Amino acid sequence: MFDKLRLKLTIIYTGIFSLLVVMIVTGCIILLGHSVLTHEKQEMRELIIHEGEEFVASGELPVSKHSIEVGRELAYMLQPGSDVLLHDQVSGSPVGQQLLALRSEWPQHDRKVKWVTLRDANDRLWIYLIGRDQILDGNASVATLYMFKDLSDYYYEEKGEILWLVLMSLFFICCGAGVGYYLAGRSIKPIREMFKRQREFVADASHELRTPLTVMGIAAEGMEGDTDSNFSEFTVDTLKTMRIEIKRMNNLVAALLSLARNDAGAGDLKLEQVNFNVLFEQTLGTLSMLAEQKGLKLEQRLAQERLIIWGDRMRLEQLLTILVDNAIKYSARGTVTVSALRQNRQLVIKVEDEGIGIDTQDIERIFERFYRVDKARTRAEGGFGLGLPIAKLIVEQHHGTIEVESKKNGGSSFIVKLPLTVQH
Repeated sequence: MFDKLRLKLTIIYTGIFSLLVVMIVTGCIILLGHSVLTHEKQEMRELIIHEGEEFVASGELPVSKHSIEVGRELAYMLQPGSDVLLHDQVSGSPVGQQLLALRSEWPQHDRKVKWVTLRDANDRLWIYLIGRDQILDGNASVATLYMFKDLSDYYYEEKGEILWLVLMSLFFICCGAGVGYYLAGRSIKPIREMFKRQREFVADASHELRTPLTVMGIAAEGMEGDTDSNFSEFTVDTLKTMRIEIKRMNNLVAALLSLARNDAGAGDLKLEQVNFNVLFEQTLGTLSMLAEQKGLKLEQRLAQERLIIWGDRMRLEQLLTILVDNAIKYSARGTVTVSALRQNRQLVIKVEDEGIGIDTQDIERIFERFYRVDKARTRAEGGFGLGLPIAKLIVEQHHGTIEVESKKNGGSSFIVKLPLTVQH
């Protein structure tokens, strides 16, 4: 139980730490990208102004032949207010035709900067920052200049940096998981100690209570059977009530002791090959009398083939008794159907009743210790809210599963699946 709790806490701690790391790394990447893009946009605006001034002063074209050939920087000049081409320093670049095909994505207004992405014939990604401005000679517009700057190197460099950030994040998350596991162990240590003391108290108290309860039960039965004494009707009723309550207390003590032993790791199974057909018939033969006393019909459906299971005979009998007894307790009329059939390599035990059923909100909690769906009714019937937790414990010890299908006032079905021993 505590190992599962520690694992759960570790997962929670690691999840919170991982979320923080992811948020920090993502924030860093976004801020870095925004910072680089803002800086490059500002440089592009300054570059256009500078290249325009040089063109007016010397007539020199904005970029060199080498820059065009490698696609680092490009320029495209039009007559002011028209699409008449003055100079084309784009077509000669590795991705010139693709850039021209993306003309509609270029900036549509002066002093504006945009970026576009494309891939060349070798599937290499290119990222271009595109700026637009007017080249002025005095107050007269000489040309509309588009400047292109390749930012692909920044992308590939940042991609490598992001990879390192991701790897570092994974490393820190692993470290965080280790720290979380340690902290989870520290945090549940006081709970473990308290639970240990509670378990020891329950076990000791259960042991101490068994003897006096047994003595009281024997005494009550002896007094009831004493025909020589002339007891009053009140005394007879009182003795009967005492005997019933003593029996209830004995059942509670036995349940508490069973749970305490299991929590202490002393509830080891006595494993053997169990013929479930025989166990089924013997157990239901005993329980059929309880059903008859309540006016219920106990219907049995047992597979014709042998159902051999590797398990603890007494625990399996206890499991079947708990489920059938539960169905009888919560049924006022109708039929309780108990079946044991083979399904592939599993033994499927199904206990169905036509009783009060269980609300959806209660189904998730019925296997909790001391949880009772109908507290007033279970008191009258002698329930303590420990039967189903013990049943679930037995199923888990036999590496099986238990499920519940129920609805309010519509009966309930408990389905247990246990692995069968393969017969050769």
